[in-house]
Amino acid sequence: MFINRLINCISFRIAIAGVFILLAATAASASEMWSEPDDDVVVARWSEDQLKAVQLPHAERLDEIRKHFLLADRPGESWRYDRIYGLMDGIEEEEDSDSFGVTDEIAYFRARLLQHGHDFTRAASVLENIEQTSAYYTSAQLMLSQVYHEQGLVKSAHEACLSLMLVQSDVAAICSMGLQSGADDSQRQLFTSFLNRFSKDMTPQGRSLTAWVIYQKAASLLKTADYQQVDQLYRHWSDKASLSVADLVHHSEALLQMKQPASVISLLQDYGRADFPDDALIVQLARAEQQISDGSYVWREYASERISQRINRRDSSYASLISLYYATLGEGKKMPELSWLSQTNDTLIPGDL
Repeated sequence: MFINRLINCISFRIAIAGVFILLAATAASASEMWSEPDDDVVVARWSEDQLKAVQLPHAERLDEIRKHFLLADRPGESWRYDRIYGLMDGIEEEEDSDSFGVTDEIAYFRARLLQHGHDFTRAASVLENIEQTSAYYTSAQLMLSQVYHEQGLVKSAHEACLSLMLVQSDVAAICSMGLQSGADDSQRQLFTSFLNRFSKDMTPQGRSLTAWVIYQKAASLLKTADYQQVDQLYRHWSDKASLSVADLVHHSEALLQMKQPASVISLLQDYGRADFPDDALIVQLARAEQQISDGSYVWREYASERISQRINRRDSSYASLISLYYATLGEGKKMPELSWLSQTNDTLIPGDL
């Protein structure tokens, strides 16, 4: 149960900003390296965009935030969250109080950062203030249903979905179905029918909504240990280009629970060898390597380097991943005393159990 809670926290990063709002994106260059200070071993490569000082006019900062949020949940793009934190710092004080649309947009982005840091209570508080007249209302309610679901507030999660009934009834229906783990034959057929229709919508909104539903359904199935259904869901409905880091964590976790480590290696190794590897995927690869038990420590050593550097950087948004690492890969090592980590909101720490 503890491992499942950690996986849910780590996976809880899927982007839904593009469901009903179109944002522009440009590719970032990459040349900087992030190294261990002692032996100069390269742990990861980082885009130089992340390291730029944030000295931009308000409108340009907002454009940068939009660009980074559009891509931040994709494999190899998680470095963008570090950039977003810098760009968002103090932006509320700069905004025009008369620009209600911009105010809602910034509130929505703030909620996404709180979500990314697993501060679900504060994220919900921000999202609850986005009114039905806002262009961000539908996206906010979809995220709110996820936030409530993550907190175990099942009734509130469904109410967030149903609040969309007068706005977009189809979205409300499939949102609610995505929260369900168990279902009878008629409910499964209805869900399949909805998903089949949404999956044929090749607009950015349609593709984003399909990705949201697949992610949320997988999260619900993981909570009830329906690992085979998670595997089938991703194999049948998802394509590689649309997968987020959260999707890959969900799928690999189901495979790990079914004792299929070789399938995890096959699924994730290309992402792990990329220039911009995601720490969550490195840890999943290390866990798969541990299950295989063939004497190889390549991924486990890599995970150790990554987690050590996260601790050195005091990355509180990675609290759940650090906890998962010590719970599954610590190999008897005692988790360091990290006061900043234990104070992270809504995060389980092994020592707290």
